[in-house]
Amino acid sequence: MRGENMGQLATATEKRIARPLDVLVPLIKQDLLLGTAAAERAGMPHYMDAGAKLLEAKPQIAHGNFQDWVKRNIGVSMQTAEYYMRLADHAGQNPSALGFSSMSDFIRKTSNPNYNRPPAPPSWHAPVQKIVSRVDTVTLNLAREELKRADEREAQRKLGLQLIDIGYKVLARKLHPDKGGSRDAMARLNAVRDRLKANF
Repeated sequence: MRGENMGQLATATEKRIARPLDVLVPLIKQDLLLGTAAAERAGMPHYMDAGAKLLEAKPQIAHGNFQDWVKRNIGVSMQTAEYYMRLADHAGQNPSALGFSSMSDFIRKTSNPNYNRPPAPPSWHAPVQKIVSRVDTVTLNLAREELKRADEREAQRKLGLQLIDIGYKVLARKLHPDKGGSRDAMARLNAVRDRLKANF
């Protein structure tokens, strides 16, 4: 009798500490979503292998018959087969293909025209290129032995001043008060530039 009372008490305690349904529902849904995502990620190497075998099979099938062969023997649509083959081809060229979280992720990202496009150069790149294009490359490219000592010093001085100007313009774009910097930072930059120029 006492054992039955203990069992009933344990059951009552379990019911009291159970989380409310409105807490459990989103937790259960999250677990299921995570399970689906994990299953899709785990499936990627298999989809890639299937795509590689489809690529291997295609040349063996008469021209124009591959779609029917896929439907009849593999049981997937031609579009799905093409996705698998694209994944295998992509993995051959880029081993990071298995970094995709799912086939949907692969399709979405590789269908984007910006995929694998190199990033745009930083905003300071164009002004620096403009300055660099004005550098007197003819003088700088003269062989050292062809320049007299005074000419060599003058060439180095010009190069140093241009280098200071390039650095100054790049930093001024960040430190100027209109660009998010401050008056103090800009004053400090001007002082450093003037000191460096004085040494040349």
